[in-house]
Amino acid sequence: MSEYAAECKRRPPSSTLGHLGREIKNLLQEDFSPGDIRRALVILRTKGLSPSVLPSLVNQVVNASPASASPAGASASGAGPWASTTSSYTPYLNPTSAPTTFGGSL
Repeated sequence: MSEYAAECKRRPPSSTLGHLGREIKNLLQEDFSPGDIRRALVILRTKGLSPSVLPSLVNQVVNASPASASPAGASASGAGPWASTTSSYTPYLNPTSAPTTFGGSL
C-alpha cells in the first residue's frame, strides 16, 4: 500500500487509500501472492483506475496467457487461419490509353 502511494505523483485521497487497503486485505485473505497484487497495483496506478477493479486486475495478472500461446493462424480480428496477410484488392486496369478531351491534352 505504501509502495502504491509513494509511486503516485500526489498522495491519493484517504477514502481511495482506505478502499484500496480493504481490497488488498481481501485478496491476501484469498491467498493471492503479494507479488501478483503488486503487479496489479502497478496496472491500477498507471491506468488511473478505481480500487474496486483491483480483484479483476489480479485475476488478469494471474490468469493471463502468454502472447506466444496463441494458436497458429490466430489473428486480432478473430478470423483465424482464414485471415489473409495479403490484400485481395486488385484495382481496375484500363488496357487502353487514357482518353484526351477534344483529341488533345489540356
